Amino acid sequence: MLMMLRPFVLTPLLLLCLTDFASGDANDGGRSDGATSTTSGSYRLDWSRVDGHANQLRISQQDGVVTFLTQGNDPFFRFQLPPLEAAERDWMLELEYFCPDGIRGIQWRSGPGIHRPNATALPNLPSAEGWTKYAFSINEFAPEAIGSEVEVPVRIDWGTRPNIQLQVRSVLVRPINDAEMKQRRDAAEIRLKKTTLAERINNYQTRRWPAEIESVTLDAAQLRVAGTFSEPASIDGAFLIARHAESVSADPPTDKELARRWPVSIDPSGKRFNAVIASPAGSPWLDAGVRLQLVGQHDAAASPVSAARYRDWVHRQDAPASDSLAAAKGLTCITSRFTPDQLRELGIRHASVNILVSGLVSETERPGWQTIDVNGRTWWLNESRLRQQDRDIRTISDAGAVVAGILLIPTSSNARSPIAHPESTDAGTYAMPNLTEPESVARYSAALHVLGQRYSGADPKHGRVDHWIVHNEVDYGWQWTNMGQQPIEVFMDHYIRSMRLVDAATRSLNPNARVFISLTHRWNTTDNQHWKTYAPKVMLQRLIRDSRVEGDFPWGVAYHPYPQSLWKADFWNDTQVSDDFDTRLITIKNLQVLDRFMHLDSSRTADGRVRPVICSEQGFHADERDEDQLRTQAAALLLTWEKLRECPSILAFDYHRPSDHPNEGGLRLGLRGLPNDQHPLGPKKPGWDVFSAIGTEREAELIREYQSVWEGQQE
Repeated sequence: MLMMLRPFVLTPLLLLCLTDFASGDANDGGRSDGATSTTSGSYRLDWSRVDGHANQLRISQQDGVVTFLTQGNDPFFRFQLPPLEAAERDWMLELEYFCPDGIRGIQWRSGPGIHRPNATALPNLPSAEGWTKYAFSINEFAPEAIGSEVEVPVRIDWGTRPNIQLQVRSVLVRPINDAEMKQRRDAAEIRLKKTTLAERINNYQTRRWPAEIESVTLDAAQLRVAGTFSEPASIDGAFLIARHAESVSADPPTDKELARRWPVSIDPSGKRFNAVIASPAGSPWLDAGVRLQLVGQHDAAASPVSAARYRDWVHRQDAPASDSLAAAKGLTCITSRFTPDQLRELGIRHASVNILVSGLVSETERPGWQTIDVNGRTWWLNESRLRQQDRDIRTISDAGAVVAGILLIPTSSNARSPIAHPESTDAGTYAMPNLTEPESVARYSAALHVLGQRYSGADPKHGRVDHWIVHNEVDYGWQWTNMGQQPIEVFMDHYIRSMRLVDAATRSLNPNARVFISLTHRWNTTDNQHWKTYAPKVMLQRLIRDSRVEGDFPWGVAYHPYPQSLWKADFWNDTQVSDDFDTRLITIKNLQVLDRFMHLDSSRTADGRVRPVICSEQGFHADERDEDQLRTQAAALLLTWEKLRECPSILAFDYHRPSDHPNEGGLRLGLRGLPNDQHPLGPKKPGWDVFSAIGTEREAELIREYQSVWEGQQE
């Protein structure tokens, strides 16, 4: 995801040049710009002037950011590592980087023989569409570099692919910190616990339960539950318990959960059971995220005999429908700098905005904050922040377009948000919410309730949100929805509980509200980072299974079908795609694969409806100074909408972004250039005119003008 990059702030540390390369023996690695020692016992490295000692690399520097562009299949550079004494703590090399393509096959050579064949493979640089951290232990990967009394020459090879652009900043050699030390000491125990939990979740979802809760319906102030036993019940008795949002269904119920129970009636055949539970307003049975589970009594022991089940989704025929959408034109990053008239002129019928969930509510009084009651509890509300959000949302609503809100929890290296997951790290731009204990769930739920109520459409002055995108690019969770390192089973269990909390908070107030899972184009990738990134196809299959096991709810897919290289708009030349469900990527070129997947019987809702797709973020790079790139961007837009119209599951396509942004690592995805004094929205690119014409009579004329681009550029 590119729209939410953190602003770059220069550190006060000067990148001083301590030593220079000397022309001389190739074996000594030369002399590079050296390291600046810091008060913390660390060294800040300067890689800005190593271009004279590099191979097949174009290197440039601006504002503390070093850009490497590979120009062959053997790109490497050399620098001097400061003397690192052997100590109790490992030495770490850490940097921040931006590289949408990622780099595999990184190698490290150090010492006098840095040009000899023997090398150490470093961890890959994963694809990063925003600034993220990369660190490894020098002691582990290059122990020969430790304990020297003089500088050590080092050579780093940036893989074997040409035309890869890597941006680097804040290169640091430092002792391993306390958090990393603790993580290392606890790693084995943590891995075992997580692996065990993952196995338990898999067993829970795939086992054949003795009983099944078939329906959980709310009728006035009564909750009605009905279900069946696969065999006549052979238990002493059965009762229902509530599993709350902070609870993992696959875990054994706690004593507290078992203490609050509701008996069920079993019919004479022993095959059916039912219960009627009084559920007045404020009843804990009706809390967001609650699901019911049947527990059987065997002598003195009690254990679950069914999967847990959420309340049934009832499609309301009388609900005031939002605009019917099909391949609608949309935009990301819409703010009140646009006017509703401008959006109408563009033909915008859908748009997405970022909504920061953290910092909206507080359990303690804050100066200037207003009080609000949620489920009988008083919270303090950040009304000034919401009024700012209102302006953006109302701009879109007033233009007659449907709004999608992207729910985000920023990470911070200073202090974790109280609603951020306790294992989240600042390696990610955003965090998973904390659904591990009741207080954090209450805080998160209160914020969601505020948003659901405010943007339900009941009050036009706030605007209306119908589509709720739950966090961002969760398959690339390490960067965009960070929860620490987790098996996919654990990550998805937590994420789906968050989706269901958003669903409960929004659809109860706006029957048209729908939640969406946010995914990148990495459909069936196998080169995932262990417990950090996951394949979207597998995530969707798990979401489908959860909907079948614990009760359906109306979710959709917010997909980001960028080209395989963000630097190349000619998606028709993508090579890592195929026309089947095992394709590595889904880009615009093979978007029909995603549409076919959504039309599978297994992918549909319980009542047979096709779940909707929003292409909620995707843009085409075009530097406004490059005529060929501008023309390719314009052609890509036209061909995109031809593809979209062949995919009936796709409601809308939100183009990213209206204007270029200076902090997207050099990418120029906007329909307009960088904003300036003369052009506050940025000068128009040809793509702006093409985008305006899509869906009008002018579109056919422009297709004739531009179709030679995709026909002539096919490789």
